Amino acid sequence: MGKKSGYVWVISILLAVLLLDAYYQVQESPIPIWQTSWFMWRMLAVFAIALGIAYYYYVRSAAKRKKELEQFKKKIIEEQENQWKIIAGELHDSIGQNLSAINIFLQQYMRSQDASPDKLEQASELVIETVDEVRRISQRLYPKQIERLGLTISLTAMSERLSAASGIRFDTTVEHIDNVLSRETEVQYFRVVQELLNNILKHSGAKNVRLDVKRSVMFIVTEIEDDGVGFEITSYKNLGFGLINIEERLNMIKAVYEFSSQHGKGTKFKITVPIR
Repeated sequence: MGKKSGYVWVISILLAVLLLDAYYQVQESPIPIWQTSWFMWRMLAVFAIALGIAYYYYVRSAAKRKKELEQFKKKIIEEQENQWKIIAGELHDSIGQNLSAINIFLQQYMRSQDASPDKLEQASELVIETVDEVRRISQRLYPKQIERLGLTISLTAMSERLSAASGIRFDTTVEHIDNVLSRETEVQYFRVVQELLNNILKHSGAKNVRLDVKRSVMFIVTEIEDDGVGFEITSYKNLGFGLINIEERLNMIKAVYEFSSQHGKGTKFKITVPIR
């Protein structure tokens, strides 16, 4: 703050000196002031001051962007650490326990006199459950279905899965958008849509959701609309890291978004992603 005030004072003093000098020259000069060499040199001085001001604000803006980027990186690292803790807990509590139970069943079977097949059936069921759990955890780490099925089918399948799990009616229209974005952009875009849909399931109380994905020559335009409780625009800032995460993911892929919401009238998001 002190450095900023120092710059302002220096610029103010220089401008005041130039104004006083101009007033004196206007009073004393026998010819029009713009015809004197004084005018040329003073214009150069004004240009230099303006250039200095522009450079100062450019440096300030660059420093601010760098600081914001560092803060975001810190938040991303914290979020990743939290995710790893969750995954580690799931591996320990779910998969670890299942494997331990399978081991116990097999040992009991091997030691058993009658060698009942029930133990093997229970072990087989736990193996199937463990495989499903591994798939679910790996899905959280990276959406592999994009590689296997493509982005178009992955979005449609996600909405169908969420509809079946929540009972919310999804009206989904997804035009063909495979291989029009880079792999990194596809993942970031998929995560944004996933995050918005999950927020609807958690917070909106909606009965109907519309997911509309259209492709033009230069953009993919995605509209997500629900008929839930909605919220005040000012309160959206209180959603915390979820919104920051969405905004930064969209910034990374040079996408923009807009939204509208009212209490009792639902919420509508529009995302525009440039095609590479």
